[in-house]
Amino acid sequence: MHRKKIKKTKILIPFLIFLVLLSSLLTFYLIRNTNAPSSRVYSHRGASGEEIEHTIAAYDLAILYGSKYIEQDLVTSRDNTLYVSHDLSAKRITGLDKLFSDMSDDEISDLRTENNEKILSLQNVFDRYRDTVNYVIELKENSNQTKLFEDIVKKNNLEDNIVVQASEIKPLQDLNKSFPSMPKLLLVKDQDELEEAVTYDVVDIVAAEKSMMTKENVELVHSHDKLFNIWTINSTDEIKEAIDLGIDNYFTNFTAKALAIEKKYRK
Repeated sequence: MHRKKIKKTKILIPFLIFLVLLSSLLTFYLIRNTNAPSSRVYSHRGASGEEIEHTIAAYDLAILYGSKYIEQDLVTSRDNTLYVSHDLSAKRITGLDKLFSDMSDDEISDLRTENNEKILSLQNVFDRYRDTVNYVIELKENSNQTKLFEDIVKKNNLEDNIVVQASEIKPLQDLNKSFPSMPKLLLVKDQDELEEAVTYDVVDIVAAEKSMMTKENVELVHSHDKLFNIWTINSTDEIKEAIDLGIDNYFTNFTAKALAIEKKYRK
């Protein structure tokens, strides 16, 4: 009996190792495969069409739906801590009419959103999700924020799980020195900015406002070997149009809808 147990154990251990490796490979495939529906959909501030933006509730719901890319906008406190907020002021989300840059970490920790969540620091987000998802992170402030971002990414060893975005080229150029393989997304607001964006070597993804979602612009961006992203599309018709035009990825407030449409219509 004792010998039989030893034999079973010898067989079981390699099998368990195989299952662990297989699970890791599948996870890697789902996160990295650029043809998967989940790689097309960037959850704009989380599932922000259904939950309050940039909260755990919004991120958890987006991930529950199958999102592999959740977005964070960065602001910096007076204590040089990176927090997640689209607005530079806390007024719209918390009711307090004050800039995050004028508040200490202690002051920010007392703030609450309508669903009674605190304002998340970027470290809070990293601690919760680690490398199970990809982060689409926008730098919204000065060069000091770029250095803070670089430090926190290195500290958490998450450079392979981040798409970094900015509306100016300099932060992306600066970060390219430390993170040359990190995908870099440049936000553009008009045609002139788009035509300039495609000329930058460090830019991997050109992201345009949805009114610029045209066949001609798709061809222009692709002709420079870059991906074309659109922000922010939410209706069924907009998402189907993006698929028909060959838009590579896009921001949406409605992750579940977008993933369902992607699975049905993307060839």
